[in-house]
Formats: sequence, C-alpha cells, structure tokens
Amino acid sequence: MQAPAPAYPSTARRMHMQGTVVLRVLVDVDGKPLQVVVESSSGHAELDRAAQNQVLSKWRFQPATAQGRPTQAWARIPVTFNLQGG
Repeated sequence: MQAPAPAYPSTARRMHMQGTVVLRVLVDVDGKPLQVVVESSSGHAELDRAAQNQVLSKWRFQPATAQGRPTQAWARIPVTFNLQGG
C-alpha cells in the first residue's frame, strides 16, 4: 500500500484536534480506492474529511486476490491524527 499521510488541517491543528478515524475502503482490481466511507469517526468532521480525501486521491493498495486473480474488496484502514508527532 502506498500511503502518504494526510496533511493536518490547519484549523484542526490550531484547535488541538486529535483522533483516529477508521475508514472502509473499496479497492478496485488495480489497487485504486473506489469508495471511502467513515466507519468510525475521529470525533472531528474536519479530520474525517481530510483522511477520506487523502485516501481517495493519493493512496494505492495491493488488491485482494481470489483464485490467483485480483478482485475488488473492502479494506478497513485506521488513520491517526496526532499533534505530538509534528
């Protein structure tokens, strides 16, 4: 999986928002995310949106396989926003 971290939203940083959002991602046979749904919110809509947008536009996955062939499948991905790291 290629997974560059999402940029910390500036408003969320100023307001000291932190948390982990759990996303469900529908991954296509070529590793592209087709759909990204918030399964469990970070508690902050701004962080949830930043994670969704980053995964949908920038991340690529190793597709699941069935009988040796790539197949579309759902993945569960946590994305953590933590101010202590930067």
